[in-house]
Amino acid sequence: MKDVLGYYRILKVSPLANFDEIKHSYRDLAKMWHPDYNKSQEATDIFQELSVAYEVLSNENSRLTYDILSSVYRKDNYPDLDTITPFTDGQDGVAVRAVNLREVRAWFGGYRCSNTPKTATYSHALRLEAKTAVLNWLAGWWHPKAFFENMRSLYDNFKYPVLSRESLRILLHNMIAYAKSNHPVLAAKCGQQALKLASPEEQNMITAFLDKLNVKASCPPPWQLLGLRLSQLLIPFFLAVILLFPAAGNYLNLSEAELWGLFAKEDKIDYYQQVNFGDGQQSVDDVVVGKIMSIPVDKSDNSKLYHLSEESKIMYGPSEDFDVIKTLPAGTTVRLTGYTPDNVWARIMIDNGETGFIDYKKIEQGIGKEIPFGSSIIE
Repeated sequence: MKDVLGYYRILKVSPLANFDEIKHSYRDLAKMWHPDYNKSQEATDIFQELSVAYEVLSNENSRLTYDILSSVYRKDNYPDLDTITPFTDGQDGVAVRAVNLREVRAWFGGYRCSNTPKTATYSHALRLEAKTAVLNWLAGWWHPKAFFENMRSLYDNFKYPVLSRESLRILLHNMIAYAKSNHPVLAAKCGQQALKLASPEEQNMITAFLDKLNVKASCPPPWQLLGLRLSQLLIPFFLAVILLFPAAGNYLNLSEAELWGLFAKEDKIDYYQQVNFGDGQQSVDDVVVGKIMSIPVDKSDNSKLYHLSEESKIMYGPSEDFDVIKTLPAGTTVRLTGYTPDNVWARIMIDNGETGFIDYKKIEQGIGKEIPFGSSIIE
């Protein structure tokens, strides 16, 4: 068990000492170093250190918190428990990990290597891993010394897409931060995920912490590392397609244009609904609810709040052919309530409670401009 701030050392006890041993040792040392009895210049400082160490280790909860954080932090980066806040990816601090992102950027005059892990949710990690791999494939070879560095980076990012110890540190940090901010369910979810990355000794401490929370919480699904690895193979995949495409055409006895046509054909989703009347006449109804993937409206769920990346028209339906409800400025915060099966259009709710459709590419997750008082999109 680690003692990163030296509290056990200051009290001259083992990290396995019981509370009576800690109490007796503190009393003996306090008598020795109390400024009223010890007139040495260092007495005051040592007595203050003894008091701080005893305050932490004499309390079961604060001692357990100290032991947990000591297992994943060093002295130089140990968090201040008075101001501790969770690490998040936007608004989610429960299902986050440390994503491995080794980068190499090379040019004919030199090269640069960096390794800066990012705290991200799984969906964000997929994008980060793919982007890093593509840039390494495109811009990591243009210097002789960078060649092997880039090979190493591509290999490490593929084999170890998630950093286990760094992810454990983030989850334990968030567990304690959520517990201190009176969010025991979120704390429990972080702790349950941390158990899967911890050593047996760390698991015992985490279990003891979860027992003190005394709440029931479902554990988020585990990360699928295969998906992260496959997201890094975009460039090799396209290279393989380019190399194998002519051979496939020769084998099928098709021209290149005909071969592309096999993949280019795509049925456009028709969101209009034909309505037949009893007299044999027909009309077109632009009610499209049945073909939209709906998201239940929970106004307490801030993860479904998005904002407009640019000034945009809100349409009555998922097509430019529909009428415009209104035009909203960039940064306007809206609530996502659904999307089309092809992920081209998003259905959103605006402040007055109306729902409409917007190009999915024009919204970004998270709150933009301040939400007006009385808005229908949030509690």
